[in-house]
Amino acid sequence: MKKILLVGLGGTIVCSSSEEGLVPKYSLEYLLSKEPGVSQIAKIETVQLMKRTIVFHKDWVKIAKLIAESLNKFDGFVITMGTDTLAYTSSMLSFMLRGINKPVVITGAMISVENDNSDAKKNLADSISFACEQYGGIFVVFNGKVINGCRASKVITNKIAAFESINFPYFAEIKEGKIFYNNKQEIKNSELSLNTKINRSVATVKLNPQVSEKLFDALSDYKGFVIEGYGDGNISDNLVSPIIKLTKNDKLVVIASQCAYGEVEHKYRGGHLVIEAGAISAKDMTKESATTKLMWCLGQTKKIDKIKKLMSENICGEIKK
Repeated sequence: MKKILLVGLGGTIVCSSSEEGLVPKYSLEYLLSKEPGVSQIAKIETVQLMKRTIVFHKDWVKIAKLIAESLNKFDGFVITMGTDTLAYTSSMLSFMLRGINKPVVITGAMISVENDNSDAKKNLADSISFACEQYGGIFVVFNGKVINGCRASKVITNKIAAFESINFPYFAEIKEGKIFYNNKQEIKNSELSLNTKINRSVATVKLNPQVSEKLFDALSDYKGFVIEGYGDGNISDNLVSPIIKLTKNDKLVVIASQCAYGEVEHKYRGGHLVIEAGAISAKDMTKESATTKLMWCLGQTKKIDKIKKLMSENICGEIKK
């Protein structure tokens, strides 16, 4: 029987109602007791790292180090957490734990385990089942879908089908406990390259017709920017010069889209001009991957050219090959 480490971070999956709204309450042991069948799937040990609904940058480092330190003791890992920062977590762990040859599965729930109609039990059982598989990497398992960690994004606020795989096929699907792979997948024999150095000085700016050029002056202390442009990564004329000014001041600027799907090609004047001036294209990355990748790249080196090169390379499947 495979040995799995279940890591608890909190989230809706273990929340309970209170006068102040939903708050994390239940233990991992309580969660497991609600789906006793998982004891027939794997031998499970638990670690409660925190009980919150939101996970922060310092938490990513703790999670990555825990997995790296435990790698030789377990066959796979399951992390339960809140859904709001789940895709950011799965993306960042994909960069921090490159080459990992065991499955790290991240899941949660849209309805607390204390409710009879909760999706917690299915997501937990599916995640533990997939964590027993032979494929290494960071994965999100949710509502019967297995998604590469750097391709997951939360697209719905209040339905159990909350996560989608953006610009990339599902890794697999799980139906009635059986795993169906969409394509022939590669088994990784690589060694883990743990790298938790990040720089969180990254601002995400979503453009709208009201945005003034003065906004970027107010954000001048940041080292990096992910700018969600219109459609194809287009930029309005009044913002072209301020964004070019950022690049000339050695700021790292990534131009993405507000659209969830598709690849930015910067065919329109505004987007084209800022890319020509030194901004970086997000290509087909998710917004979560673009942000976490820039944070990770800024942690690797202070050299602008090296960071631009890293941002343009496919590191863990976040950019199409």
